[in-house]
Amino acid sequence: MNTQHVIDANGIVKTYGLIPVIRGITLQVNRGEIFGLVGPSGSGKSTLLELLMGIRQADEGDIQVLGMDIKKDARKLHHRIGFQLQATVLFEQIKVKEALQLFRSYYKKRRDLNDIIAMLKLKPYLNQYVRNLSDTVQQRIALAIALVNDPDIVFLDEPSVGIDSHACDDMWSIIARLQEEGKTVVLTTQSLDEALEHCDRLAILMNGKLSICSTSQELMCKLPAGTRSLNEMYAHLGAIRRKGESA
Repeated sequence: MNTQHVIDANGIVKTYGLIPVIRGITLQVNRGEIFGLVGPSGSGKSTLLELLMGIRQADEGDIQVLGMDIKKDARKLHHRIGFQLQATVLFEQIKVKEALQLFRSYYKKRRDLNDIIAMLKLKPYLNQYVRNLSDTVQQRIALAIALVNDPDIVFLDEPSVGIDSHACDDMWSIIARLQEEGKTVVLTTQSLDEALEHCDRLAILMNGKLSICSTSQELMCKLPAGTRSLNEMYAHLGAIRRKGESA
């Protein structure tokens, strides 16, 4: 894997009112890897994802994406990234094919629409209104829209939430294909099992702080055998930290 950084975040802080959500996080994402931000609801992973893609601005710290400043070069970066958020709101009075064509028209660089439709298995739904489709299909449409500009980096916020196991397997197959094409995928998940199986590296968040960042293999070596939940992992990492502080 090419270890050139496509994302370089240093000392990122984000506060809402008096509540600190992201507390001084520093991390790097390598070109062509699947990078997982892992943590329970409220850990700050979705906010961090939005900071990395430029939807929100950090109160402190610097973020470089594809060698560009996230603030100064926001317009350029918009054309080189794609993202799927948890609550993607699509036009109700629009058909699937119309939605894809509309979003694709916003970009100069465009991926072949037939390729996207085949990849996401959307052909049966092209002439149906988005609002009439299931949540699973709407999620596939949102991912398709994230790919219309053939982005270098794809950001996905909990892409497996609310879909059945078969659809989840399909989703991970699509993510693997994107990686094979050389794209970088940055995603959030609450599922430790998923992250360990599919991500090259994981950033574990606890209360807005980066608890650990390592490869899946390294993390599995550090955890007791059979650890499969975030609560179990947090308990183990907390014990390691307390032991280090008392040494």
